[in-house]
Amino acid sequence: MDAGGFFLYALRIVQKTFSMFAEKIAHDGAALGIHEGKPVHVHGMLPGEEGIVEVYKKHGIYIGTLKELTRASESRKNPEELHYLSCSPWQVMEYHLQVELKHAFPQELFGYYADAPKADFVPAEQFYGYRTKVEFSFTDRSGDIPAPLALAFHVRGGGSLRIALPEGCALASESMNFAALQLCTRLREMGYAARDLKTLILRESKSSGKLLAMLYAKKTDIPKFAVDDIPNLAGFFAFHSTEKSPASVETKELWRWGDDMLTERVCGLEFGYSRDAFFQNNIPLFETAMELIAKSVPSGARIIELYSGVGTIGLLLAKDAKTVHGVEVVSAATSAAKKNAEHNGITNYVAECIPAEKMDARLLEGKDVLVLDPPRSGLHPKVVVMIKEKLPPTIVYLSCNPETQARDYSQLALLYKIDALTGFDFYPQTPHLESLLVLSRR
Repeated sequence: MDAGGFFLYALRIVQKTFSMFAEKIAHDGAALGIHEGKPVHVHGMLPGEEGIVEVYKKHGIYIGTLKELTRASESRKNPEELHYLSCSPWQVMEYHLQVELKHAFPQELFGYYADAPKADFVPAEQFYGYRTKVEFSFTDRSGDIPAPLALAFHVRGGGSLRIALPEGCALASESMNFAALQLCTRLREMGYAARDLKTLILRESKSSGKLLAMLYAKKTDIPKFAVDDIPNLAGFFAFHSTEKSPASVETKELWRWGDDMLTERVCGLEFGYSRDAFFQNNIPLFETAMELIAKSVPSGARIIELYSGVGTIGLLLAKDAKTVHGVEVVSAATSAAKKNAEHNGITNYVAECIPAEKMDARLLEGKDVLVLDPPRSGLHPKVVVMIKEKLPPTIVYLSCNPETQARDYSQLALLYKIDALTGFDFYPQTPHLESLLVLSRR
């Protein structure tokens, strides 16, 4: 069976081609096989499938792509788009299998502890168009052939290779895709090439439908062009972004139009956040997670929240709390949290701008509940030390990376037991999930 329908990706250097049996799905979301005693990770294959794969070696393991599928799983389906490996490699997987695999993941990580409860799992209701943020790149090549400037994603395993997105991405809404395609068309008509540009980021408020767009360019002289006629676009920003960094950094603002903020409604409250602030990705499932978090926090609790962002979790808990203290490293997010408290009439909330690992550990004293929502890297080691020193009675830990969450809990397991463990499919069609851990003192 030819794998052309599932789209083949070029690798930087193909070192080997061989037949592989996919034994299971690894924690990175790729199918896992073995070749000559070495692990082989291939995205786009399902457990129990066999195929011809092309691989290169990295850090002692083989990483590859599917060249030809010789035995397909009954749970395989056709992907929604050709570029699926770049954005959501589980598009080829029936959703029931996605749920089964994701449900098992936190259970695997925490099942090591004899007194840990079995993991619950909350599936998604919306499979596409759910993202509140998407980052596009650009290309003006089709293989080795010049092509018109187009939106693009990086090819998985392809180094600097990019794949064009003629219709945008299915994980983004129609409105986000339309705005991005319109902006790309205008850049193309102005004569810009992919080498002049870096990325285009779209953010969307799901409650208002308004959009913000940020263009990051390698050129330092992007002149103003019309954007005010693009539906739902509330703000546009053009930045020069240094080539010294592959990331979309704001080296210099070139020009702007419209608003700098979006407003999202969550569990009855309104939250404003700026173009560069973190905000939750899947709003309906986040609201479900908040219901479980609220049930885990006793009425009248004194709460401290680290990595508090624009105050979303803390402000939603403030109604039944005595006090809530948010700690956040980004000053703009801290300012937004204070404004959000004022806007929603919440008076028992304070926000402080300081890195969590540099705060005074005495802030944990007298607190009944510690809320944690760190980045994918998990807790800073100094935060773990502070927790072990001050021992807050209840810890509520929401994570977008269950592996680092499990690592952090391993350092607290002698002091805290797991009361609840729940996974949420914030990111359907991808291997990623959100994990909620509720801990209490032993």
